[in-house]
Amino acid sequence: MDIRPSRPDEAEAQKRLWKQAFGDDPRYIDWFYTCCWRPENMLLLLEDGNLASMLALLPHGLTLPNGEEAKAYYVYALATDAAARGKGYGRQLLHAVDVHLKALGADCVTVVPAEPSLFKFFGTVGFAPGFSTRKVELLRDESREPLPEDRVTPASPEEYNAIRNRLLAGTPAVTYGTELIRYQEGMCRLSGGGLYRVEADGVEGCAAVEYVDEDSVLFKELLLPSGQLPRALAVFSRTLPGRRCHVRTPACWEGLPGSYLQPFGMLK
Repeated sequence: MDIRPSRPDEAEAQKRLWKQAFGDDPRYIDWFYTCCWRPENMLLLLEDGNLASMLALLPHGLTLPNGEEAKAYYVYALATDAAARGKGYGRQLLHAVDVHLKALGADCVTVVPAEPSLFKFFGTVGFAPGFSTRKVELLRDESREPLPEDRVTPASPEEYNAIRNRLLAGTPAVTYGTELIRYQEGMCRLSGGGLYRVEADGVEGCAAVEYVDEDSVLFKELLLPSGQLPRALAVFSRTLPGRRCHVRTPACWEGLPGSYLQPFGMLK
């Protein structure tokens, strides 16, 4: 067994493992390798020279309550070949992350478990709950009629990030480089959504939106003061129709009626 960073010529084998593990559309996989793949930040576990498990490490910042910023990396696309499961390879890779990131001078590492049961798994290798979001599910017929003066327009990754950083200033939050915002833009667009600038009641905000299915719209991030949220969702109904919508807003902000806190990410 060998654990090491990827080499530049090993991307195709990783794409095949990604497809096997997650079943994602090849367009999503290719978009990651176009936007975010850095061989030195892709850790591989090889068994007898064959790729058995892998994970990506995506750099980001973390603004702390005291205003300082930590240097962080996000664990993404942790995958193990079906024939190699049950051997603890995922855990071994996650322990190797500690050594790898200490050498890079990182302060911490984050992860977003794909399902509730994985919070326990990541807890076994030292991660602790660190992030929540405020979430609400709404039927579109519950929203008000959009007002003519409110607007939704597509935003470039640079525009989106500038609005996002301004709205989250002074709030403990994850901060992203343009590269990761661009990756998110592509993921949203492939589903029929996108990155947007929204103006409601004269207040500017932003949203990253994906379609879960043809009837369901997921606001992965909707950043706007709570008083303007209903108007923002109303104007979005003209741009992104759907019978229901799922809305995430920052945990420490006042949300829409009926919203609740949901565990989201973990920290080590």
